[in-house]
Amino acid sequence: MPAASLPTQSATPLRLVAQSEDLDLLRSHLKGHYRSLGPGSRRLRFMGNPSPDALDQMADRASPELLLELVEDGAVRAVLEAYATSPGHVEVAISVEDRYQGQGLGRALFEEGLEVLASRGFRTADLFCLRENRVLLRLVSGTGARIHHEDGEVHVEIELDRMLDQVRPLDPLRPAA
Repeated sequence: MPAASLPTQSATPLRLVAQSEDLDLLRSHLKGHYRSLGPGSRRLRFMGNPSPDALDQMADRASPELLLELVEDGAVRAVLEAYATSPGHVEVAISVEDRYQGQGLGRALFEEGLEVLASRGFRTADLFCLRENRVLLRLVSGTGARIHHEDGEVHVEIELDRMLDQVRPLDPLRPAA
């Protein structure tokens, strides 16, 4: 998948970068991105407050099925990570550097990432978040997702084909499902 420019509210368009085959490079990007998140964003992404060392360890062990990055000025500003959990199923996480939030980057990653995952044969995507993560819950609310609340946590299950039919613009050249 080639890099694509995404329109944003920032002065410089951001690039959507495809998955790299270099796992060490991906892990390095994740490590830098995790450390760039402020305390609140870290809490929402990891459902807790991991130390910098714990963040590094998570990045060093990461082996994503897909990693989409939005890059500006040579730095990763937003990430969608996807990890295969069983045949046809994938767990997805999205994080956006604090100063880039509110510009639609998470939505752009979400829609592009789920489309790529569906094209790779995944049928469902799971997202887990804290109940207080209103931004993520608002993002998935129009997808027809099944949302399960338990204590302070939320499990979101999205049927990819159904979700994509709801968020894709109508394309007269695309055959009906």
